[in-house]
Amino acid sequence: MAKKRKGSPPRPPAGKRAHGSAPIGTRGASAKAKRVNPAKSDAVASTDPSTPPPDMTPEERAAAIMAKLDEVEALMPNFQHHDPSDIRRVAAIARFAPDLVVPTIATTTSFPPAADRKLFDTTGNQLHLREYDALGPVQQRLTALAAGVQFTRNNGMAEAGAQALDVYTWAKAYSKRPDAAPLRPYVATMSRVVKKVINHRRRKSSPTPAPAPTPTPVPAQLPPGAQGFLASRTVPSKPAVEEQSPDRFNEALDRAVKE
Repeated sequence: MAKKRKGSPPRPPAGKRAHGSAPIGTRGASAKAKRVNPAKSDAVASTDPSTPPPDMTPEERAAAIMAKLDEVEALMPNFQHHDPSDIRRVAAIARFAPDLVVPTIATTTSFPPAADRKLFDTTGNQLHLREYDALGPVQQRLTALAAGVQFTRNNGMAEAGAQALDVYTWAKAYSKRPDAAPLRPYVATMSRVVKKVINHRRRKSSPTPAPAPTPTPVPAQLPPGAQGFLASRTVPSKPAVEEQSPDRFNEALDRAVKE
């Protein structure tokens, strides 16, 4: 049996792999590249706030949107909620500001007796003007966003309503069969709903007759073919247009109202 040499490293026990002390990546060709776990990379990507996870429920998504809106509200200095009891007074006074504040600033900064009265906060009101101009595009964007949210809600409900009308059409036809007795109470409920909505649509789209315009008399001394300056120029009123609905919904409604 061979004796161990002095200074030689000890051999590892049988069945175990020896691990070198060199850093990973410097051990030669036997070192393999570190693989990234795809599950971990997906988890990192899902934490990006700009890309919400696709498996969010409608309630969770609405809560996330509300949290973002809270952040937007917090970014607006001195944010005021809509006050119906005070909106007319505020709007009436605000109409003076765009054209009156600038000459007022010039007056209070150029004429010392006007500045000494301290009736006008020049620095603060200059900031108000800047905020008014800067928040104009924000208001337009939020208005468009609110309209888009309303359209998105209605778009989904229109598809659901069209499919419900198709079910009502089928159920109304099937309820005439001898074996459809359990179905008829549901058909009666759906029929009441459909008639109620149709009557509401008709009342909403019924045109209001306009009063007949009174023509202004033309002086008799005008030359033939001439028209007076104050002669009546009646513009024909446009016929009332029924509220527009998606074609898919209109087709489903036409099938549902047929007897």
